[in-house]
Amino acid sequence: MIGDTLLIDENISIFYIVKDEKKLDMISSQFKSMYPHIKSINIPAWDCMPYDNVSPSQRILGKRITSFIELIEDYDNTRVIFITINALIQKSVPLNFLTKNKITLKINDNLIINSFINFLMTLGYKKSSSVIEIGEYALRGGIIDVFTPNYNYPIRIDLFGEEIESIKFFDVLTQISKEDINKIEIIPISEIIMTDENINNFTVKYRKLFGIKSIEDEIYQLVKEHQRINGLEHWISLFYDELKSIFEIIDKKYFVLLDDAFEETLQSRIEDINDYFNTRYINYNQSKKNKDTLNCYKPINISDLYLSTEQIENYLKKKTVIRLSVLKSANESNNLNSVKVKNFWLERKSVDIDFISAFISYVKKKLINKNKVIIACKSVSNRQKIYELLNNHGIYNINIKSNYFIDKEPANNEISLMILNISSGFIIDNLVVISDQDVFGKLINRKSSQKKQLSAALEEADSFNLGDYLVHKDYGVGKYNGLKTININKISQDCIELIYMADDKLLLPVQNIDLVSKFSGKLSEITLDKLGSKNWIAKKNKVKNKIRDMAEALIRIASKRKLGAAKKLYCSDEKYESFISKFPFYETQDQIDVINDVIEDINSDKPMDRLVCGDVGFGKTEVAIRASYIAIQSNVQVALIAPTTLLARQHFESYLDRFKNENINIVHISRLTSKQYLKSSISDIQSGKANIIIGTHAILSDKIKFSNLGLFIIDEEQRFGVSQKEKIKNITSNVHILTLTATPIPRTLHMSLSGIKDLSIIATAPEDRVPVRTFVINNNDFNIKEGIKRELNRGGQVFCIVPRIKDIDSIKDKIENLIDNISLGIIHGKMNSNDIEDTMSRFCDNKIKILLSTTIIENGLDIPNANTIFIFNADLFGLSQLYQLKGRVGRSNKRAYAYYLLDRKVLSSDAEKRIQAIQSLEGLGAGFSLAAHDLDIRGAGNLLGEEQSGQIKEVGLSLYQKLLSEAVNDIKGEKSTYYDWTPQINIQVTALIPENYIADLSLRLQIYRRIGNIKSYKMFEQFEHEMIDRFGLIPEEFKNLISIMMIKYDCLLVGVNRIDSGINGAIIEFIDNPYLDPEMFIDYLNTNSHYLKMKSDKKLVINIKWQSSQERLLEIKRIINNLSSLKR
Repeated sequence: MIGDTLLIDENISIFYIVKDEKKLDMISSQFKSMYPHIKSINIPAWDCMPYDNVSPSQRILGKRITSFIELIEDYDNTRVIFITINALIQKSVPLNFLTKNKITLKINDNLIINSFINFLMTLGYKKSSSVIEIGEYALRGGIIDVFTPNYNYPIRIDLFGEEIESIKFFDVLTQISKEDINKIEIIPISEIIMTDENINNFTVKYRKLFGIKSIEDEIYQLVKEHQRINGLEHWISLFYDELKSIFEIIDKKYFVLLDDAFEETLQSRIEDINDYFNTRYINYNQSKKNKDTLNCYKPINISDLYLSTEQIENYLKKKTVIRLSVLKSANESNNLNSVKVKNFWLERKSVDIDFISAFISYVKKKLINKNKVIIACKSVSNRQKIYELLNNHGIYNINIKSNYFIDKEPANNEISLMILNISSGFIIDNLVVISDQDVFGKLINRKSSQKKQLSAALEEADSFNLGDYLVHKDYGVGKYNGLKTININKISQDCIELIYMADDKLLLPVQNIDLVSKFSGKLSEITLDKLGSKNWIAKKNKVKNKIRDMAEALIRIASKRKLGAAKKLYCSDEKYESFISKFPFYETQDQIDVINDVIEDINSDKPMDRLVCGDVGFGKTEVAIRASYIAIQSNVQVALIAPTTLLARQHFESYLDRFKNENINIVHISRLTSKQYLKSSISDIQSGKANIIIGTHAILSDKIKFSNLGLFIIDEEQRFGVSQKEKIKNITSNVHILTLTATPIPRTLHMSLSGIKDLSIIATAPEDRVPVRTFVINNNDFNIKEGIKRELNRGGQVFCIVPRIKDIDSIKDKIENLIDNISLGIIHGKMNSNDIEDTMSRFCDNKIKILLSTTIIENGLDIPNANTIFIFNADLFGLSQLYQLKGRVGRSNKRAYAYYLLDRKVLSSDAEKRIQAIQSLEGLGAGFSLAAHDLDIRGAGNLLGEEQSGQIKEVGLSLYQKLLSEAVNDIKGEKSTYYDWTPQINIQVTALIPENYIADLSLRLQIYRRIGNIKSYKMFEQFEHEMIDRFGLIPEEFKNLISIMMIKYDCLLVGVNRIDSGINGAIIEFIDNPYLDPEMFIDYLNTNSHYLKMKSDKKLVINIKWQSSQERLLEIKRIINNLSSLKR
């Protein structure tokens, strides 16, 4: 093994060239687990195409730069360099530029803010209001946040004047500090350091290469102004005298290890680079002939950016090279130095043996033969499980403390249990390594380290932007016109300005921000209300009456399902564990949680009604399959309905594969099935011979009579119409219902958020999944040709989607003119079912390279080799459709690309909002956030009515939901979480967030909204700590605002409607029937009768002559807080 060799001979080091980044991550992490004391680094390649128009991700750039700096600064101690073939070919920036342009900061150092910010921008950092991603910085007064790639957490630097007072790590989700540190290193986040010298190099070389007219190019102009452009890295050689090869850094002490198939992978990559360059160069030459080179892509020579095959071969000739080959399996006759360990779990599945006994016997035999045995465990819990297993079978000499160690002979037949993630074991000489997967398959440890939080999804969609329509609880719909600071009698206050009909204006103090909410709905259907008019009150009261009827209906539905009896679905642990062990992937933690939610539901005799919202490709189908297995073991039928024939067919094939050898009859009902098969299937369904029925809405036909339906699964529910859902409702009154979707329709999402349906979210991406890159661009030939060529050059396939059948012929002609000799298939809803199936089969088999289609392919199709999609006339699609279509690509570990093509220069307001929403949600697991945006754009509709996407026009969604919740709680006899009034607090004191404390307007408004939603004393305390941590000491004006909001909170608890104060006292006005204990309140008044007096009109008079506004504020706060302790 590599580590053994390094431990034996300290004078050698290893330069290990691996195939790709997946293997790089796997091997480097395994090595670090086994040999934590041996210094190793890994160097990935850029995760974009050669000559691309996009930049590498910040994650990859950060990894590369961190590794380069470590290599230079700790070269003598670095024993192993792991590098991919792509990274090997790619020339790198002179590494001294990276080490020269880093800075070390310590507590008590002086730091001039402006100079430091300029330095960060030179290194490639981007300004943000809140630091979340690597490569971002934020400035708030004397606090600087920055996320540099050499740390796992972002850093907060707190200055006192120009002196660094503290340095802390902080959490990206909560933005709260974690721990103090004494010093940090800030390193570059870009391989292009924007110094004056480098920028001068670029401008001189760019002019020389591309002519004097090139100075008009956007890239030239931006770089000249010290600005960056997406994809700038593909001109990196112009910034430096020359780029370097990694071979120029490593010396003779490094032995070179070549991965298997090194030559083939190297040659393939070189050919790709040549293809990409030639495509760009031909287009550039054509532009020169046409005398139209402005802003056209101008590629630089391959030799400036990449090594050639000959150069790499020459470098390797000077090194000691070791070639690696794939391990041979244990049952092959040749006695090689390295073989795979037998897989006990797979043997158990093919032969009826006791695999645990076989494993124990194998281990004991190896120990008797004096082999050194290591069992690689993926986690601490796995290690504990195997430790107990060995103990139970008489093996006690187990080392669980140390990592891997080298010994000629194992000490006392000792076994090492290591934390090491490998998929299969191996034998090399005397060493036997067994993975926990060899023993238990993939049953052990099914957790993923990835975790994406979606708690802010609705907050994001409900944020205020200039021009948004807001609904005021008392005055109706107005247009948000920004945050205004007003000054009255030297008292400053921030107010939200709302514009109403006839340009009337309302200034709402931020302390009452809870009175307004986003008005969701189509812009064309929104009308402003008239200030002072009674129309709004009448409209709201009318809606309230309707809502009470709605609330009663909702309670009836919920009660009916709760009172209904569904069969408990259950199967033995042994059978279930055996079934799920065949799942070929590791589940994410979210997936496990959702599966557990569903199992808990169906184990009950109350009918399940659960919505599982998981992004495309996140494993919703496996959730359904496991629920189906449990249902079959409980002797009930399962029905799965999908919106399209293609998706139903794919589900059918997935179920056949997962239920192979389970003796379960699965039938498929759709227009693709033959009449004879359909007749037989209907008979089997009615007799109970069919266990699982998968199909389109055809399974809702009156001809289909279920024998014993126990579980009904609805996939991509947003595609079904009202009449179909009514039929489903009739079929499933006492049946468990599982609804799967990536982007629930607003109504269904709203029902889940209202507690009518149970909601589970799968927000974690599968292992190795990469987010899809999204582009919203003009529909022109160059963009289309470039995108298709990019995908075809890497052996992939392309979707081209049009909104209407009549668009297909023109787009087909366009593509065939752009791409020579291309195999192109067409499908749409009016084609013969056999033709559709044949075309899709050929596309799945990679016999067709481009599939031109309508939205018939929108849902569920899984073709991992298709990783580019063009959506023509994107503005004509709905938001859910755009997202579902985007989900057809990016279903493997390859980078995928989605192009939204626009023909129109002017979009409708709703279309523009849809495009903005889809473009803003770049990350994995954004479907739930998208549904929240859709909820905002179209509204939720009437929850029980027939209009699926209708609007709650009268009062807006947020207020509608509040009113509905109030009505439901009122009918149930429960206390509402919403109050009918908002206390008016008039204390003559400046209360706002100063602009110099939080400069970013959107962030300031967000903080105002947060403080308006605080519901406990503890939350106020946590909020203050967070503000100090994120922004520094709280200024007096902001402290005043917090105090007023605490007074307001106490007023709600007590039942105070209004507080007015002046220099000689204050008046507290109560609501009817305040929440005070009468006897306790009278005692309190008697005790404080010298300054408190209760009047007959429900007003409490405070007779105090205040010395200052601060005294007035604090004394009123104290009195209201005392009153809150007198609640009945």
